[in-house]
Amino acid sequence: MMARDATIRILVLVLALTAAAILASGCGRGEAPRKADGKLLVIGLDSADWRLLDPMLEAGRLPHLRAFMAEAASGRMKTFYPLEKSPVLWASICTGVTPDVHGIHNFVRGRDERPVTSSAWRAPALWDILTAAGRSTDVMGMWTTYPARPIDGVMVSDFLPYGAKREHPLEALVYPDSLTETLVALRVAPDDLTEEDLARFIPADRVAEAERKYPQDMQHLREIYAADLSYLKVADYLAHHGDPDLFFFYVRGTDMISHNFYAYMTTDREYVHLDPAKVELFKDVVKNYYDWADEAVGEVLSWFPPDRQTVIVSDHGFYGPRRTGRKGTAEHSEWGIFLVRSPLYQAGVKFGHIELLDICPTMLAMMGLPPARDMPGGILLDPATPAGAKRLKKLDKHRVDSYMTLAPASGPEGERDPQVDEEIRRQLRSLGYIN
Repeated sequence: MMARDATIRILVLVLALTAAAILASGCGRGEAPRKADGKLLVIGLDSADWRLLDPMLEAGRLPHLRAFMAEAASGRMKTFYPLEKSPVLWASICTGVTPDVHGIHNFVRGRDERPVTSSAWRAPALWDILTAAGRSTDVMGMWTTYPARPIDGVMVSDFLPYGAKREHPLEALVYPDSLTETLVALRVAPDDLTEEDLARFIPADRVAEAERKYPQDMQHLREIYAADLSYLKVADYLAHHGDPDLFFFYVRGTDMISHNFYAYMTTDREYVHLDPAKVELFKDVVKNYYDWADEAVGEVLSWFPPDRQTVIVSDHGFYGPRRTGRKGTAEHSEWGIFLVRSPLYQAGVKFGHIELLDICPTMLAMMGLPPARDMPGGILLDPATPAGAKRLKKLDKHRVDSYMTLAPASGPEGERDPQVDEEIRRQLRSLGYIN
């Protein structure tokens, strides 16, 4: 432990000196990009896909995303293929390394299919690197973050929506523990959603009918929406009680809603056979949910200065029902989305080729930190401004050897509750991720 602490102290000094030297040498007179504060907002929209978003944008929907695109560079991001599971992909986005290095391989593990926890991480995530550099992070809802581990900032684990009926919250649900009571109180219970709440997604005059005829589908809708609302409320609280260097807000519901309801808007495929009455009820759920997600994006953006560097990213796209009938990752597409607003990049232009492993090095560079040489991805230079490209190239040239010494120590599994574990497995089964 003493050796690791010494390594961290040295790394902090190296990062500080490297970043200062790069930014000081920056660019010639008149060439420096507009000053950014080095802070970054990240909004993760699980499974968001231009194949769905583009037609909605053309139809005049998603106004907050459209406005953001005018200020951002954007493009398609190629994810891992064969298609991987969300925890695996987000771990690579957050660490910049492949699954064999970061250690996250699945939703569950072992014969008893226990949900994978944060003890599985073998590589440092963005928040570990920033903590070592003396910079803060608020991250909420990210996969495999239970039990929440100590960082400079706040970690609200992915287990927040579960175990709501327990007398006491799970231990280590939140770091620091002093925030647990406050943040748990913000949880939205699925059963507390009103007919008016659900009428955002299905015809208002048919909510009661849907609850009566299709209780399982409606329960899925309630659980998905309640979880996302819970994290949005948590994010609102954190954004107004601090200003961390990295604010990472993640929306899981865009993926879950697609697995449950995408088929109802793809009945033109000859191999999709569904009850027409059920189709009429649920055909607009996915698009309506993306309308809500767009509102959430707009709300999150409104909490920060309009020039705050911002990334909006998905881990994969969504194709929908397959001829084979397979579900889960078989429904995914290998093309996700990536958008970045920063003085380092030209606004309103398109990227060329983006790989998932390019995202972490790029986000580090946006915050003024060099990536590591053992991160396979590159810093995205197209379409950086000329001055932005010059700065980003300097950071790329001065990569550190590795951040792996900052890998979190393998900690306890956290408090295990068989009912919570089964609650999570039941949800994963409904999505087709496990049997």
